[in-house]
Amino acid sequence: MPPSQTHLPHYERPPVIEVVCGIQFASPAGFGSVHFGRFYDRVRREFPDSEEQSPLTEAFEGPLGVQAQAQIAFDLPPLRRVFFKTTDGNFLLQVQPTRFLANWRRVRDTDEYPRFSAAFDRFRRGWAEFLAMLKEEGLAVPRANQYELTYINHLAQPGDTFPAAMPKYLRSVPWAMQPEGLLKNPKAAMSRVTFPLTDAAGSLHVTANHGVRAQDQKPVMVVDMTARGAAAEDWSDLENWFNVAHEHIVSGFTELTTDEAHRLWKRVQ
Repeated sequence: MPPSQTHLPHYERPPVIEVVCGIQFASPAGFGSVHFGRFYDRVRREFPDSEEQSPLTEAFEGPLGVQAQAQIAFDLPPLRRVFFKTTDGNFLLQVQPTRFLANWRRVRDTDEYPRFSAAFDRFRRGWAEFLAMLKEEGLAVPRANQYELTYINHLAQPGDTFPAAMPKYLRSVPWAMQPEGLLKNPKAAMSRVTFPLTDAAGSLHVTANHGVRAQDQKPVMVVDMTARGAAAEDWSDLENWFNVAHEHIVSGFTELTTDEAHRLWKRVQ
């Protein structure tokens, strides 16, 4: 973690289950299916497993949030998105013609979050390998247009049911403010709020929704915190942007959640 961010809130048992660092860019001319294989040759020692997925839609952050989404248009046949995964499945790189992402994800309940610095380091090293591959193949340097940082959290304790338990974790839940009112625990609830990042660096989108975990049908509340913002074409502002986004996500999460929840997650700072 950069020295300027050592003041951020810290938990011994954070509820984060996934962190995604990403950069979006204009597709380099000539990029084709063969280049997924060329990249795999460079990273297969660390990421030996692969998986194919449909490409993500491009998203562009505007003054009011994500204002427009355009379907990715490629020459036929369409190029896909490929995951390159570590053997344990905790870390992965995602490559498609207009995006490069690096994820840490909790696969097993015993997996410990390695902290942002570890996830961001994999992103930077993977991006450097991707650029080196493009150069080796004689392709143009991509022009970046947007950064993205996402934290996904699962909030739950034994006995919790949602959305009834949302006030236990989130501040200012409306039905928790009127305990004697006619409206009691709702049957369904979803919250979405967008905050600006400092220095017009983009936006932070926070959503909270309830559901069940696929692996064990355990009720959970999912809190997704996604920051997006414009990138310099040469990504020279990459380090600074991710520092700003990370600070907003970590501090913002603490500001939006309750003291009771902080004790459950063993806040130490």
